[in-house]
Amino acid sequence: MTADAVEKLLADVCGTLARAGFDVASAGDEGSPGLRVRRDTDSVLVGWVPGSELDPAGREDAVFEGIRAALRSALLAILTQAGHAVQVDRESGEVRVRLLA
Repeated sequence: MTADAVEKLLADVCGTLARAGFDVASAGDEGSPGLRVRRDTDSVLVGWVPGSELDPAGREDAVFEGIRAALRSALLAILTQAGHAVQVDRESGEVRVRLLA
C-alpha cells in the first residue's frame, strides 16, 4: 500500500468514526486521553487512552479491559460496515484497519 493510500485510509477511518459519534479531532494529541487513530506502514491503527476522570487515583494497574473490549467491538462493527478489513492487533490491543482488496 502506498503512503498516499494509507493517508486516504486514515482520513476515511477518521471520517467514519466522526460520523459514528466519536471525537477524533483530538486523536492526534499525544498527551490527551481518548481515541487514537494513527498510520502504520500498510494500515491504520485505532486505540484508546483513558482519561484521568476514570481513575482519579492514578493506579498503574488500571487497565480498563471491559471498556477496551466494548470499544473494540464497536470499532470492529462500525469499520466493517464501512467496508474495511479489520482485526484486533494481538500485541497492542488496537484495531488494525486495512482496505478490502
